[in-house]
Amino acid sequence: MSKIVLDYDKAHSFVSKNKKNGFFWDGYTIVKWTPGSNGYMQKNGMYKNNQWGYASRYEINSSGTWEISDKYARFI
Repeated sequence: MSKIVLDYDKAHSFVSKNKKNGFFWDGYTIVKWTPGSNGYMQKNGMYKNNQWGYASRYEINSSGTWEISDKYARFI
């Protein structure tokens, strides 16, 4: 699977433009949250906005960038 590399400025711009699409910050980690009723039973489940869902986490790497899935390229 291909990845998109975001530097500090691109990552902050990406998250601020895509809050409505479920992206937010958890410290220096970019999180994509998607509602789903079975989230409470999953390892990546997360309770947010009074409902369960799934969270995909994108950690900062040693070069100071984030690598996110290329399926989010349309959101950049």
